[in-house]
Amino acid sequence: MSHINNEYVSSFINFLSEDMDYLELREYAEANNVPIMKTETKEFLKTLVSISKPKSILEIGTAIGYSSLVFSKYSDADITTIELSSEMANIAKDNFKRYDKNINLINDDAEKALTTLNQGFDFVFIDANKSNYKFYFDYVGKYLLNKGGIIVADNILFRGEVCNDDLIEKRKITIVKRLRNFLAYITKREDYKTSIVPIGDGLSISYKEI
Repeated sequence: MSHINNEYVSSFINFLSEDMDYLELREYAEANNVPIMKTETKEFLKTLVSISKPKSILEIGTAIGYSSLVFSKYSDADITTIELSSEMANIAKDNFKRYDKNINLINDDAEKALTTLNQGFDFVFIDANKSNYKFYFDYVGKYLLNKGGIIVADNILFRGEVCNDDLIEKRKITIVKRLRNFLAYITKREDYKTSIVPIGDGLSISYKEI
């Protein structure tokens, strides 16, 4: 159960929009305990990319390729995605081929992979190691994000644990602290306009003004 919203709120939001995007991949993810974006998050992000019309998208954290495919479906952007796990990367590549999508996948550690990129991106989606969110944000913002670009980070409320000490699992204390510090950091930066959106597992959306 999500502690971000009451369950009836999420159910109502999902009821309003019929999910027709890669349902077989969502079923696979649920059956195999692979974390992918929640349906209400996907609906929000497909609208965001449709409005912002990015020419280039960078994703940090591919998993089985679900979110990359959603971005490809709702934009004309060139997409680069980074995934550490060789197993997940191979599944994602098969899914890209299955749906005939030309998506550039880098199978490597994200911190290392980011240093090999030399192009600018209009839209960046962060959904990888939560302890490294600040590093990803800073590196992308300094070296890879175009002016007017957007950085979106997923799962930033972490099942509500970031918002409520009573919900924190002891083994997750470090992650929660780092996510809290990350949110405090990005919301105080004057070179970005940042909003926290409490849908799915929580999203931060940062617009680079300078």
